[in-house]
Amino acid sequence: MSAADAAGSQTFDVGSVTEFPEDSITERTVGGIEIVVINQGGAFYALPDRCTHQHYPLHDGELLEGKVKCIHHGATFDLSTGRATLPAVKKIQLFQATREGDRVMVTLQEV
Repeated sequence: MSAADAAGSQTFDVGSVTEFPEDSITERTVGGIEIVVINQGGAFYALPDRCTHQHYPLHDGELLEGKVKCIHHGATFDLSTGRATLPAVKKIQLFQATREGDRVMVTLQEV
């Protein structure tokens, strides 16, 4: 289910909170885009399911404190800012992820 707003963003219900255990990386496809939803410290984060370095999937990555690590070449991405570490140099796009009752909602913004 999705809802569009006037600014070109679209919000999707990606599942029940129980589908995203603490310290998990869960893959989803919303609006034709492959994303990962991360639950860490009671907060939800959403970002593309591809490393900006060589486009390997992040759903099989490693969750660090405040970061997700691509297991293929070791690049990390900050969950709050999208900032990358080498070998990735390009920041990763972040999507808004919120909890609404017992549901997790992700907003995809047009770039």
